[in-house]
Amino acid sequence: MKSYITIILLALMTFVPTSCKKDFLNPDPLSFYEPAVTFTTKEGLQAAITSCNRNLTYVWTGEGCPLLTDLLFSDVAIDGTTDKSGPAQDLNAMITPTSNNNDINTNKINWFWFEGYKGVKYANTIISNLPRVKGLDTTLRDQMMGMAYFHRTFRYMWLIFDFGDIPFLTKEITSTKFNFRSTKRSVILQQLVADMEFAVKHVPAAGDYGMVTKGACQQLLIKCYLASNEFDKAINVANDLINTEGYSLMTAPFGTFVNPMPAVHNITRNVIWDLHRGVNKSIAANKETIFNIISREDLINSRQDMVTMRNAVPFYSGSGNQLISTPSGKPGLSASYSATKDKIDLRKTYGRGIAKTRPTWYSRFTIWTDTSDLRHSRSTGNWMNMEDMVYNNPNLLSSGDPYYGKHVQLYNDAGKLLVTDTIRTYFDWPHYKLWVETPRNETIDNYNGGASDWYIYRLAETYLLRAEAYFWKGNLAAAAEDVNVVRRRAHCTQMYSAGDMNMGVILDERARELYYEEMRHVELSRISYIFARTHQSDEFGKSYTEENLSVSSYWYERLTRYNNFYNKGVKTTYGTVFTASPYHILWPVPQSDIDANREGRLNQNYGYSGYEKNEPPIDNLEDAIKAQE
Repeated sequence: MKSYITIILLALMTFVPTSCKKDFLNPDPLSFYEPAVTFTTKEGLQAAITSCNRNLTYVWTGEGCPLLTDLLFSDVAIDGTTDKSGPAQDLNAMITPTSNNNDINTNKINWFWFEGYKGVKYANTIISNLPRVKGLDTTLRDQMMGMAYFHRTFRYMWLIFDFGDIPFLTKEITSTKFNFRSTKRSVILQQLVADMEFAVKHVPAAGDYGMVTKGACQQLLIKCYLASNEFDKAINVANDLINTEGYSLMTAPFGTFVNPMPAVHNITRNVIWDLHRGVNKSIAANKETIFNIISREDLINSRQDMVTMRNAVPFYSGSGNQLISTPSGKPGLSASYSATKDKIDLRKTYGRGIAKTRPTWYSRFTIWTDTSDLRHSRSTGNWMNMEDMVYNNPNLLSSGDPYYGKHVQLYNDAGKLLVTDTIRTYFDWPHYKLWVETPRNETIDNYNGGASDWYIYRLAETYLLRAEAYFWKGNLAAAAEDVNVVRRRAHCTQMYSAGDMNMGVILDERARELYYEEMRHVELSRISYIFARTHQSDEFGKSYTEENLSVSSYWYERLTRYNNFYNKGVKTTYGTVFTASPYHILWPVPQSDIDANREGRLNQNYGYSGYEKNEPPIDNLEDAIKAQE
């Protein structure tokens, strides 16, 4: 929707939050905020913060949600829609400053830019107008200021690790500007740390689910401290969050047990399954929840569909397509709905996937070395392999074919491949995390994953962040123990010792625990900068420099080693070859914003057209603040 907001830095100065229905790129204003009225009342400011919360949820919700773009620039996944040339698969060809980078059929790179700065704008409008509210209690003002700081920082953390040196805005922009300048990432971080230290002091520990609390601010401050190489401070905040704020890992089944399709895919109740049910994510019994998306079927005016069962499940059956055949050569699978009592309903059991995100060999196999791990357990029903699926095409049943109800095979007895596109239609997935009830689609084929609460922050990540801080400090025994705490909850029997520890161990555990939750590219970029600034060697024996990260980085080293698609000669059925380059650690700044900023200079990242026109970025906080005047 370029007509809606072409130049985000020059956008409307009024506060216009948006929501989404079928396509979250389409604007759907909930209300119109007039700053002179809205931001001079307590109620107006609270409504503005609520809108900031809601806009943040769009990272994870909707078909082709932005999170999927973040994942495909990492070691854990690629875009699996192989039936067309548009998706972000040949990154070298497809990712440019002028390419279509905000579309469900390509990628959502520009979404992170546009929505990042919209979130900054909304937060700055609150921050700038808070002092204007007459009679506002000082405590409440500081609480609301801290919440606004959280939202600004959350957006800036993805902006600086996706785009590098960028314009830094700390106050409401009330007139049109054409002279923005890029500010060094490290300078922006200085302010983010200070803002989050304020937020942790003033945002209350208790709050409604979906609202920013002290715990959410602590989690974000830990990440800011890590990014700033302040590892002792990161450990101290993590200690407080883990030990004194009332949070704890869930270690036993709890809440409501949901066993959606026991006749087709039975679930043996376990803590991992319960932890990831939408009905259990925002309840008092769940002590692990720190910050959540709130989306419920009964909240008709605000609910957002997760669409996880469409985004991240194989495209195993399409109308008229013989994607997976039986050994006898007949179409084997169907996701069409039927009320026939003998019908094996794979649609409701697994969803009707299109493989918008497709896991790599690393995230499917390499990291799963412990057969006791509940997160990879087929016996409990948590993890799904294609071979656990059964042939259900109604034509097999009506013709008396012996393969109806038998398990799916990749090859027949003669070794012939029975799948037309193994990239898109044949891979396994974490069923425990992706299954979401879709009651509004009960009688249609697209059972995609409906409204559901979703984790943004939970305590398991806090342990892994503290493990990372301990690693940077060289306390490998403490780092191993924090990883092991998360593993013990998953019933793992293989534990780590100090001698095993490196950054790869921590990132492997993040991949197991936080798939479809964390912004993996952001985290890998953040860690790459730390390696460069500390001059430590990674587990591959390599070291890096900050000035050269777009040529050689820890991010690219992991991508090269663990993503089995990029630069390996892998082709889609359409003929596209998966490629990636070291400079993709940072994404291109939209050329439209660079061109519109005619009186200043927005720098472009290395590897993209326009980089040669860059000017030195602002390198100190004082000048960055003055540049906004």
